[in-house]
Amino acid sequence: MRQLVLGKLALKYLWRYKRRYIFLCIALGFGFVVLTVVGSLKDSMKENLYRSAQSHYTGDLIAIGNLPGDFSQLTKTEQDAIFASAEITGLDPVSTVIRTIVYGRAKGAIYFNGNSVALKYVTGVDWEKEKAYFERLSYIEAPSAFDDTSILLSQPIAGELGLRQGDSVTLEVKTVTGQKNTGTFIVAGIVEDSNFFSYYKIYVSRLSLNRLIGFAGEDCSQIGFFLKDRKSIESKRELLYNDLKTRVQTGPLVNDRESFSREKDNHENTAVFLITLAVYLSEVDQLMDAIDLASYVLFAMMLVIIMVSAAVTCRLILHERTREMGTMRAIGFYEGDMRLVLHLEILTMALFSMAAGFLLALLINRFLSASSFGWFPGFEVFMQNGRLAARYLPGTIVVNILATGCAVALAVGGSIFRYSRTPLPEMLGGGVR
Repeated sequence: MRQLVLGKLALKYLWRYKRRYIFLCIALGFGFVVLTVVGSLKDSMKENLYRSAQSHYTGDLIAIGNLPGDFSQLTKTEQDAIFASAEITGLDPVSTVIRTIVYGRAKGAIYFNGNSVALKYVTGVDWEKEKAYFERLSYIEAPSAFDDTSILLSQPIAGELGLRQGDSVTLEVKTVTGQKNTGTFIVAGIVEDSNFFSYYKIYVSRLSLNRLIGFAGEDCSQIGFFLKDRKSIESKRELLYNDLKTRVQTGPLVNDRESFSREKDNHENTAVFLITLAVYLSEVDQLMDAIDLASYVLFAMMLVIIMVSAAVTCRLILHERTREMGTMRAIGFYEGDMRLVLHLEILTMALFSMAAGFLLALLINRFLSASSFGWFPGFEVFMQNGRLAARYLPGTIVVNILATGCAVALAVGGSIFRYSRTPLPEMLGGGVR
């Protein structure tokens, strides 16, 4: 009952001295806006980067074939071994993707009307099995159907060659024996995507690409598994590796791109390597570290601003209310009661400020999501469907609330404690030690 009375008293005083809290409310609200906007955008950018890489590199856990030169090959025998190990070890993927990928010096070029564009990746896919993925893509010209003569290409290629849907193009690639081979394809659609994963990348039928490069019809370059729980990826890789190495020659486990390239070159006779998406993403770790560092610096700056604002405001309010609080002591309130009232008063105000800041952050993020960032080269990899989207993770929001609340409590705690310990005659006389 006593705590309830003190709580009502804190709300009463908060309303009475609301004008004195305006500066602190603005500072808290502004700080929480920045924390929320930065945190939600950072979480969204990291997630979108992961999703883009996941689609590009074919899953969370990838079995990739080995072959000297610029090719990776998994034969039917190796594929059967991988799927058998996946079933025995309980991998239980959400989905499985099989692709043939040509890269490096063998990646080739596209020719149209006497002009050509060198390609970064040529990806052979099973159109029907990956239908859900291609339906999610954003298109400048959307495809109506796919077959073995279809080709899907990115916006930069179409723009450079002046391609439109229905145009016939010639694709040139190298075969596994080093000769050049060509095939004619019809542009089925143009993808509205120019991030560094999709830049100068095309999709064709896996069967058609296999024929061009000299693979058997059922061969592929890699098998990707999309898993439910990202936290278990590494443990599942180890389980899969331990079983798979008893079936086919399997390369050692690696944790970064440089190690993977080195082991691949040193083990030319190895049939399969098991890698996680983190191995490929090690290329952009520095970028992600820079984003994290910038957000941490901004986070610390906002907390300092909040603490300074809270400390200054608290001192002014305590000085102004000395006699009033002395009267409370005189009529029977304890020091602890006064401290509780003041803390409840300020922390309640902080909660209202954070709520207002969160609502303002929602509006700012909506404005940012409606803005175009096409002028920023390569920024598309951080966006969702071409727009910058916010991601409000409960963990991030709770951390922001706790950090802000703790910053306020630390900033005012010392002043409130010293004030409450002031002798009653000094308080009634208007002086604070």
